[in-house]
Amino acid sequence: MHAREIQAKNLALFLVDQAKKTNLPIVIHGKAYKPDVEYCIGSYSTLVGFYVAEAGHRCYYVDPLADDTTDVVNDFNQPAVFLWAHNRKITYEYTGDQLDTQPYCKILPGSVIVDPWRKLPVDTQDVTVVHYGNTR
Repeated sequence: MHAREIQAKNLALFLVDQAKKTNLPIVIHGKAYKPDVEYCIGSYSTLVGFYVAEAGHRCYYVDPLADDTTDVVNDFNQPAVFLWAHNRKITYEYTGDQLDTQPYCKILPGSVIVDPWRKLPVDTQDVTVVHYGNTR
C-alpha cells in the first residue's frame, strides 16, 4: 500500500510539473477504479487526484460511468494535461481481444497526454504524448 501511495504521489507531481510547464489544467481520463465500471471507491485515479490537490492544483475527471461525480465533467473544451488512467486493452487483455480505449471527451490540439501504459502513439501531430515511467 505504501508503494502504491508513493507511486501515485510521484505521478501527481509529474502531472503538476507538466501543467506548470504548459500552463494547462489537469484532467484525469477515468475516475472509476477501472474502465467500464462505475465504482470509484479504491480508485487509483482518485488517489492521484488527491495528491494533485495536495500540491495545490485542481484536477478534473472525465468518466461517463463514475458513481462519484465530484469534479467529473462531460467535456473539456480547452487543451489540458490528461492522465490516461483507463486503458481497456491493458485492463481486460486476459479476456481476449479488446478494443482500444476511446477518449471519454474530445482531446483538443495542444494537449499533453501522460500515458503510464506507454501504448498511445507518440508521433501524434496535434497532442504531445508522454510515456510516463519509460526509463529505457
